[in-house]
Amino acid sequence: MHLSVQNLNKTYPRTEVPAVSDINLDVQQGDLVALLGPSGCGKTTTLRMIAGLLEPSAGSIRVKGKEVTSTPVHKRGMGMVFQSYALFPHMSVLDNVSFGLEMRGGGRRGNRKAAKAALDMVQLGHLAERRPAALSGGQQQRIALARALAIEPTLLLLDEPLSNLDAKLREAMRHEIRSIQQRSGTTTLLVTHDQDEALDMADKIAIMENGIIQQYDAPQEIYEHPTNKFVANFVGKANFIPSTSVRQVGEGRYSIEAGAFGDLTVPGVVGIKGDRAELVLRPHRVRLMADGEVAADRPRARGQIIASSYTGNVVSYEMQSSDNDRVIRIDQLSHPADRLPVGAEITVSFDPEDAYLVAEG
Repeated sequence: MHLSVQNLNKTYPRTEVPAVSDINLDVQQGDLVALLGPSGCGKTTTLRMIAGLLEPSAGSIRVKGKEVTSTPVHKRGMGMVFQSYALFPHMSVLDNVSFGLEMRGGGRRGNRKAAKAALDMVQLGHLAERRPAALSGGQQQRIALARALAIEPTLLLLDEPLSNLDAKLREAMRHEIRSIQQRSGTTTLLVTHDQDEALDMADKIAIMENGIIQQYDAPQEIYEHPTNKFVANFVGKANFIPSTSVRQVGEGRYSIEAGAFGDLTVPGVVGIKGDRAELVLRPHRVRLMADGEVAADRPRARGQIIASSYTGNVVSYEMQSSDNDRVIRIDQLSHPADRLPVGAEITVSFDPEDAYLVAEG
């Protein structure tokens, strides 16, 4: 295991509530792991403890099997990229990238050669003599990444590195960072509050809330099989259908009554207690049925469109079910000419295997 974090805790002085509690994290060599959660959930605190910038209240941190919990930050050999990039404006690009190497000693010629290699890795070797102010935001971000990689870090730590970029550049840069990370083979931790960023870039994601890891898994597993309502709601869009008469009928399978959709058998979190739960149904998994269409094997509900929105390739509807029990959101890939008007009566269906039952709450 490249990085192993065990029972990591942090409680700040004069506070009773821990900032993070019992963080356990194993990261394989070469993986990129995202710490994902809302502001104040403890993800940056966790990253700073791993970096050595904060002292844990309890727990241990191991890198390549070596205990580093009490090792000073400058001896951990980790590279960091911050939200602000922290480039020196009076230095050239090459000198900025060489800076970390210079702090470690070694010959100037060797350091500059390593810095040039790092710049070539991020495809900015031709800008070596420029000053940071002459670069775009995306270029500055790649320079900061080159500086972190030049020292051949034991671990690369990225703290919201894309948050200062506009939406289009942010999307381009997440692909660029992932490509560079994979080429270098550097084990990486990424802190972000952006769900798309985490899903797109990470091998695994740790979802955090209130200082606790709620789920640690591969992106697809988190999206398709969330462990609780918070995870389902935070990662992607979701309908939550209150379900009653919950009865386990197999390992991770339940018989339920799902309001307007009737009696169903669905997959879900193992070990749900009680007779009430919530069915997670992603809007893009809800299907509009054509008039007269028969789908005997799928649950159906009828209702009225009460709102709609158009975002280019997707038309989103909100349907009030005919029994007024629930508003269902539906996302459809469709041409704007086919957009249904507010007030239209529609029937929707879904495959029960595309839904997932989680505990109520």
